[in-house]
Amino acid sequence: MGACPAPVARVSRSTSSARRARRELRRYLKKGLGGGDARLIVAWAEDGGLEGATVAEVGGGIGQVQVELLRRGAASGTIVEVVFAYAGPAAELAEATAVTDRSSFLLADLLETPEAVEPADIVVLRRVVCCSAAGPALLAAAAGKTRRTLLASYPRDRALVRTFVRVQNVLFGLVRRRFRVYMHAPAELERSAAEHGLRRTRAARGAIWETAQFEPVRS
Repeated sequence: MGACPAPVARVSRSTSSARRARRELRRYLKKGLGGGDARLIVAWAEDGGLEGATVAEVGGGIGQVQVELLRRGAASGTIVEVVFAYAGPAAELAEATAVTDRSSFLLADLLETPEAVEPADIVVLRRVVCCSAAGPALLAAAAGKTRRTLLASYPRDRALVRTFVRVQNVLFGLVRRRFRVYMHAPAELERSAAEHGLRRTRAARGAIWETAQFEPVRS
């Protein structure tokens, strides 16, 4: 299980984040989009149609998912990040994939300054709600910015994954890392989405990650 891209709580310029960003950029340019949940998010977004769509990838790192959606027809995309170190590699990725004119990087915390983030047709929260104890609140904030579909992935709520998370957090403590991974019950996340009129319309469960799609309730 990979660690979350970044703690969704504070702006950071850490060296470790910069190294991670560079690794992600090299991996994408060499192998393309990685992770079954990422590919599923892109496929589900594409199912709903991408022509003219705006995308917001919250905690998106270098913006791999929004780049994929832009390449497949979305009109514009914004990476919403709290980690400044991702800005340079994100710009390099946008240039390498010829989407620079349609991609932007916004340094903002959706929880602390929601007014800084514009609503989007497609909002993505890939492996982000597990980065914070306030994960359900973050998903609720993202739901409030969603016009058409909210796509999220988070650790699957099963015994093996819970055990792994506990061990991982113990190891973080031993090496004096402040970062922790948080498990949030899917039902709690569904309630958070429902606060803004979204309901879960489908879900897929892998060995580690669960991917879910939330859409507005139709009257």
